[in-house]
Amino acid sequence: MKRSETQQYLELLKRRVATLRLMAKELRDCRESITGMDLESTREHISYQQGLCSEIRFLDSELGSSRRRLAEGGGLEPEGMSAAAFAKLFDSGSGSHLRQVMDELGVEQMSVRRLNRVYAGLLRRSRRSINVLINVMASYMGTYSPSSRRNACLFRRQAGM
Repeated sequence: MKRSETQQYLELLKRRVATLRLMAKELRDCRESITGMDLESTREHISYQQGLCSEIRFLDSELGSSRRRLAEGGGLEPEGMSAAAFAKLFDSGSGSHLRQVMDELGVEQMSVRRLNRVYAGLLRRSRRSINVLINVMASYMGTYSPSSRRNACLFRRQAGM
């Protein structure tokens, strides 16, 4: 297999690992801005997360194309190819590097998956709290709004002082 093709695949994998690390950091930072009720910071984090998601989709597409090229170049059928068969397409040095990067990728994927579940739970709880506050405010809206008759009376007393 061409070394440049395997190197390109490894570089794409490393970029995906780095992007997932950034996503994990963003999920942690956004959680802090949500709990700190910093709306502007939360919006910035969400926007950055959307960009990271786009980058991950792009990298996944590139990795899929590169994997197909490597498999076809090695005389294998790209669809349904096992990880072990794919790893054999790499020389020994690149193969060990592939395993290392794949291990890192697995760790980062698990971390982002866990943080995403925590983040989703935080958003669900926040939504419930906001809905409760909206319902409370809606039910007491008439109770706390001043009547026009009462205001008129207050102003007369103050004027006569």
